[in-house]
Amino acid sequence: MGMIGKSQALRALRTTGVLAATGLLAAACSSGGSSSSTTTTAAGGSSSGTLDNSLALAYTGGTAGAASTSETPVKVGYVNQEFGSPSFPENTAGANLAVKYVNQQLGGVKGHPIELVQCNVATEEDGQKCGTQFLNDASINLVLTGTMVIGNDSLYKVLAGHKPIIVGNGLTVSDFTQPAAQTYMPGAPGVISGLAKWLVDGGLGPVKTVAVVATNDAGATASAKLLFAPPLEKAGIKVTEVFISPTAQGADVASAVKAAGGGTADVFVPLTPVQGCIAVADAIKSLGINPKVVTTGLCFGTPLIQHLGGTFPDGWYFGAYGVSYFMPPMASVPASEQLALYEQVVKKYNPTMEYTGFAGPSFANVLTINQIYNKLGTGATVAQLTDATKNFAGPQWSIPGTPVACGKITPAFPTLCVGQMGIEQFTKGKWVAIADAYNNKMINGFG
Repeated sequence: MGMIGKSQALRALRTTGVLAATGLLAAACSSGGSSSSTTTTAAGGSSSGTLDNSLALAYTGGTAGAASTSETPVKVGYVNQEFGSPSFPENTAGANLAVKYVNQQLGGVKGHPIELVQCNVATEEDGQKCGTQFLNDASINLVLTGTMVIGNDSLYKVLAGHKPIIVGNGLTVSDFTQPAAQTYMPGAPGVISGLAKWLVDGGLGPVKTVAVVATNDAGATASAKLLFAPPLEKAGIKVTEVFISPTAQGADVASAVKAAGGGTADVFVPLTPVQGCIAVADAIKSLGINPKVVTTGLCFGTPLIQHLGGTFPDGWYFGAYGVSYFMPPMASVPASEQLALYEQVVKKYNPTMEYTGFAGPSFANVLTINQIYNKLGTGATVAQLTDATKNFAGPQWSIPGTPVACGKITPAFPTLCVGQMGIEQFTKGKWVAIADAYNNKMINGFG
């Protein structure tokens, strides 16, 4: 499969039960670009104004104008871990924004509105409950997930072979290793493997030592040890790992950074949720060190930006999906123009929502579903939708990775449809393209 063996990957993943915790999945569409950027913490802007919907109409095959409220809605099952800890409500914000946009601006599905039928999970049993609900609802022929770390395995088992599933933002073994679903995001496998490949290939020059601080849950530990460290060690690079609690703060994080060698290693890699990124940034400052930091897109989330007064950690490299929430679009990079339109939709309809994180990818998935239904018609059958989702050849809205080839990216993760990722750096107040869609240097961690 490329950087790691298929059997090794599957054994380790099935042993731990979780592929990637919230600290390891690149949650946003991407990070930096090729020129200077504003550093706003929210999309902001007025709800007034007229949108140029030409890109979205071309992508979805829709018709300008609103769907008819008198027509029968096209129902899509939607499952998300909405409450509790962890929870991912930004998925729902992005998905609902897309539904409103499609229904008010893009004509719905041939004049019929799209409707999300939501079912939330908080326990493994809830996955079975939601799966059974959608299985028995003849008006629902397609299911979309947000993000779940529990309940998804049960959901897939109930629906497998009965109704197609699009995984919004996969985190667990089942999200990537079972045949019941597809995901059009590179997720943790693509991003973490890509970061490792970039370092091995000399992206930061000669590297002999790498310090890693990651959260100590089973999933994050497995991802750091399986996806990141092995290719580095195979290349003769020494990796020192220290694992911390997801809630660790202050002196505990500073101690972990010091123990990992964050101040002396050639590269320091924090693999943590955004709150962990805040703690790491504070620890670096308190220790008086200046490491080369390479991390994931979770670290440029709104809480970190707010903590730093509207900016990002200077000099840090971020690995994510290859285009940027924070950068001006480029005509040569269609995904960046699509992402810019998404931000305009946010400004018009919900300017205070958390528009980074998982919201952007969930918005993208709804537009892809809209495209699929517009091609097949409102009466699309389960069989037609199953075929369409498995054979979707992209491009995915606002995701620049190619090819889009479900089940063909790597045999270890058959659900993956996109394997490329991008890396950018924030330095001296500007985002700079390192290896991404802006400079046509996307990274395939499986190649």
